[in-house]
Amino acid sequence: MNNALLLIISVFANLCSSVIRKYVTNRYESNAAARQIYAMVTSAVSALVLLALAGSLKVSPFTVILALFFGIVTATQAIFNLQALECGPFSYTTVIISLSMLIPTLSGAIFWDESIALIQIVGIVLMVGCFVFSVNTGGEQKKASFKWLVYCAVAFVCTGLIGIMQKVHQSSAYKDELDAFLIIAFAFSCVYSTARWIILTVKNGSIRFPVEEGKKTVLHWKPLLMIAFAGCCVAANNKLNLFLSGVMDSAVFFPVVNGAGLILASLAAFLLFRERLTKRQWIGLVLGIAAVLCLCNPFG
Repeated sequence: MNNALLLIISVFANLCSSVIRKYVTNRYESNAAARQIYAMVTSAVSALVLLALAGSLKVSPFTVILALFFGIVTATQAIFNLQALECGPFSYTTVIISLSMLIPTLSGAIFWDESIALIQIVGIVLMVGCFVFSVNTGGEQKKASFKWLVYCAVAFVCTGLIGIMQKVHQSSAYKDELDAFLIIAFAFSCVYSTARWIILTVKNGSIRFPVEEGKKTVLHWKPLLMIAFAGCCVAANNKLNLFLSGVMDSAVFFPVVNGAGLILASLAAFLLFRERLTKRQWIGLVLGIAAVLCLCNPFG
């Protein structure tokens, strides 16, 4: 199948999971325990879907070790991302962590001898502008601190490493072990989230946590079914992204998959959730569209 079509499917699978996450967060409880339940269910469903669709589960020590490292880095990124959001400004946390796409983007030219055209460099710069302008900086109450900066730095590096590990695996002789790689990583993530949920439950003394006023518990068949569907989307998104990271140039794949996701998420917030976009955010969307066009190198 055409790589461009696979990229479109991947981006829309990510959009679906983001929309579901937004809807569930708005309608149902969004405390620490609920976040662990969300991660636990999506990881478990993703692993099961990939296991059911896997053609071969032959796995090498290289894939096992890299998958476990991938799972550790992913879990670490989630923790420090959350801590950065809790103690610092949301907008600048989002920008800093989004800019981590520069790490895997430039890794192709540094480690895999991939060429970057001038127009693609322009596209990368425009994408940086897209991230900066697309967040709403108004109404910030939390201020930046040294602790916040450390959390952002760790999340930034971990997010960049996730992309590099995808590229490393799919550039190796074990790239056909794609399903096994993701199944191991998601299984580890599920175990980690389950352990975190159990710890929170023991501290609380009950699986029933206080629910915010006007919201419902996430421990109900309807939200759990929606979260399970999000897990299917996450499985599709990660499988396609892992494959595409090995067959597309880093300077095209990583900025496009991150930028297109941001653009569509912003449009979904405007169209589905009636969130008003500021002038800054509209400028960010225009820059993002221009960046995607440049990164695809229409003159190449």
